[in-house]
Amino acid sequence: MTSVRPRRRELAERSSSGTQVRLLWRQGTRQLWVEVREPDDRVLTIPVQPERALDAFRHPYAFAGSQSLRLQTQSIAARERRPQAADKKCREQ
Repeated sequence: MTSVRPRRRELAERSSSGTQVRLLWRQGTRQLWVEVREPDDRVLTIPVQPERALDAFRHPYAFAGSQSLRLQTQSIAARERRPQAADKKCREQ
């Protein structure tokens, strides 16, 4: 039997000055997060509780600053340039 991972659904999207903000939900769960994609391809992922999702979507930086969250920021461009051998070496350490 193969397990099926719940689909990711986009609930809302907006952009301003090159910054894209999306509210995402893992279908069939209570997992929601806001993804902020900066013009320089950095991505900020903010996990949110369902009752705070619209606040986080409307004001992601203020929301992230008010939470004691461990935010995940990464540069997509840097990840794409890194050779796969380096990825494997990083995972092994």
